[in-house]
Amino acid sequence: MAWGILEPKSRPAHVPATVLLEDTPEVAAHHEHLKKITHRGETIILVPQPSDDPNDPLNWSLLQRDLIFLLYATCTILTIGGIGPIISPIAYELTVLFNVSFTKVSLLTGYSLLATACFGIVVSPTARKYGRRFPLIFSMCCAFAGCLWGGYAESYNSLLGARIVQGLCVCMFESLNFVIVGDLYYVHERGIRVALVTTSIIGVGALPPVVSGKVATDLGWRWIFWLLAIFMGLALVGTVFFGFETAYNRKAIYNTDMASQDRVRKDEHDGKGDDIAKTETVASSRIPRKTYLGRLKPWSGSYSPAPFWRLTIQPFLILWNPVAVWAVVLFAFPVFWLVAFNLLIAQIFSAPPYLLNTAELGYMSAGAVVGGILSSMLCAAVSDPMIEFFARRNGGIYEPEFRLFLIIPALILTIVAYFPFGYMIRDGKSPAAISTMYGVATAAGQTCMAVVGAYAVDGYRDISVEIFVLTMIIKNFLFYGFSYFINDWIARWGTVKFFCTVGAIQAATCLTTVPLYVFGKKLRFWWHSSRVNA
Repeated sequence: MAWGILEPKSRPAHVPATVLLEDTPEVAAHHEHLKKITHRGETIILVPQPSDDPNDPLNWSLLQRDLIFLLYATCTILTIGGIGPIISPIAYELTVLFNVSFTKVSLLTGYSLLATACFGIVVSPTARKYGRRFPLIFSMCCAFAGCLWGGYAESYNSLLGARIVQGLCVCMFESLNFVIVGDLYYVHERGIRVALVTTSIIGVGALPPVVSGKVATDLGWRWIFWLLAIFMGLALVGTVFFGFETAYNRKAIYNTDMASQDRVRKDEHDGKGDDIAKTETVASSRIPRKTYLGRLKPWSGSYSPAPFWRLTIQPFLILWNPVAVWAVVLFAFPVFWLVAFNLLIAQIFSAPPYLLNTAELGYMSAGAVVGGILSSMLCAAVSDPMIEFFARRNGGIYEPEFRLFLIIPALILTIVAYFPFGYMIRDGKSPAAISTMYGVATAAGQTCMAVVGAYAVDGYRDISVEIFVLTMIIKNFLFYGFSYFINDWIARWGTVKFFCTVGAIQAATCLTTVPLYVFGKKLRFWWHSSRVNA
């Protein structure tokens, strides 16, 4: 038992995702053939092991990998931050312009997220079978076209059509960003990048609404869409010319984070383990690096032998894994409440006693930006050093459950944020104070996302596409249903009862991480065994 993590009763030689991370003197002689680096003064074994192919993303320079990751993060900020909540500051203006209720304005986002959920059913098998590049380019085309259309919309139905087209692009960045971290980085490099992904989704992603209120006040609401279209166009150009494919089929022996230790030891006894070190130079010279023009193809072959229909239903088949259910709940609900609050901003703060104008409604999201950035800095600073610390004191062995300790600050932030929130609104506290509390809620949600993202990529990298697509689909279907009545719900319940209920739900979901930490290794062994024997 390592730090309270229960071992499987059958005492297997190795459980997938449990890996040797720290190269301690006791085991160094048995793993001389594995590639290592010196990191923070310690010898770190690379997990997974890079292959002998120069086209393997793990063989690219860290600078190139980070630039591709930065491109995805930028697209995420524009699509999730720009498309999702950008109309929240102008919700009241739209109710007057089109003579509709707040519920109808909420449905502009509701139908957009419905499109996101529906298209997610297609994105999952496409990304699994044909790679990440094609969905990326298609998504940015939809984002650009939807923003142009929204700026020229002359009726509620036309604007609704534009929002649906915009929604098609969002699922790519809500679901596959964490998968791309697994494509591009080793285990010891992922924590900080997962934190940056969560920041781009609900941290810095909250910045566009701050700007949109001021833009709508000075230039008119249509310029929100047109300015966003300009940035989407630039991002589209970047994805076409620099958004290279990150999917790669690596031989099983290199995937030390997913393979059975029995297989690794067998390969070592057969001499195959030594081949990792001894034959790479010769093999790599026979494998040509793809040319720049070759890397610009929308897709580069098939990455899965499974039929497309099978990959389409695969996300729903993994629901029998309790970890998938945990990921859906802990990932989806925090984001859901933050999106819901964006829709409630205009309803709450354009009415007495606040009477905020369009620009001021946009500034209410400033707290979310600050809270998101600060929580990202916390997760980035703590996540990777934390797992290295625990692995060092566990004989060099890393367990993915070590990532789950970050749920502690997430739970604390949840309690601090949501329970006083409703009282502050009811008592007419200053918008600045309420925006600050919104930032704390954002920090709580973002930390929950970082926990799920890091654990799913490290512990279940082989099904991470399905896990994140599933969370995105369920969250957006859920929100679509809630968009019909959430404005009436808070009007009927009042802010105190509403936000206390939200806080209780989110705190309860955080606490489900405790049994996962204890039984997580057993679940990983059970899942691997059931799939192997199926």
